[in-house]
Amino acid sequence: MGKALKIENLNFTYKNPPKILSYLMGKKSKEVVAIEGINLSLERGETLAIMGKNGAGKTTLLKIIVGLLKEDSGKIEIFGNSPDSEETKKIIGFAQSDERSFYYRLSVRDNLFFFGELWGKDYKFLKKKIGELAEILKIDSFLDEVFFELSSGMKQKVSIARALLWDPKIILLDEPTRSLDLVAQEEVKNFLKSEYLKEKTLIASTHKTEEAKEIAERSIILKEGKIVYEGKPVSNEEEFKEIVEGGFN
Repeated sequence: MGKALKIENLNFTYKNPPKILSYLMGKKSKEVVAIEGINLSLERGETLAIMGKNGAGKTTLLKIIVGLLKEDSGKIEIFGNSPDSEETKKIIGFAQSDERSFYYRLSVRDNLFFFGELWGKDYKFLKKKIGELAEILKIDSFLDEVFFELSSGMKQKVSIARALLWDPKIILLDEPTRSLDLVAQEEVKNFLKSEYLKEKTLIASTHKTEEAKEIAERSIILKEGKIVYEGKPVSNEEEFKEIVEGGFN
């Protein structure tokens, strides 16, 4: 097995939809270059924050890594395999910031059991894993509540729990503290820094410089789909703004 993540000259463009769809959408659409010429690699156990303003390409990059979008060109490997390989699907976990794939009339517990069994985990394993994650992420108090009735912050925590159900080696989180109150934000950040995830490779998108410093060893900053900074997380918002507004040096 190779590096945890290896990306070479990655490119992706959101293409024009068919004319009929453009008509139904009621507006003129255009192609958008979302990712352009990205090169990146991570060793096993590294933590990376992906930063950038809205529309910079953070979520698109995560979706390409996890295999939800197919790159136009370039090469991407996860532990030596392609994102859409069966080997990768068994070792990767992904939590989106606006998760809509849960079954809203089922309880949190039933949802987690369902998705865990979908990935081939047995009842005994899932019972133990759900119990561990519920305690650490502090979702045990609403495990038996219907998912539809949860707050957006609660749903975010459940999404993170689901991403970790099958004990993945690499974890991708899209703005993991979005919609959380200050107390819950601290709980999630402490979890991401905990011994529980010590051996995991973690990639998280965020627009918060303080959060990036707390949870990641390295960071990249995207602008218009390109990497304009790579290194240690920036010190503050002013430095972040200066890099983003500085253009492509």
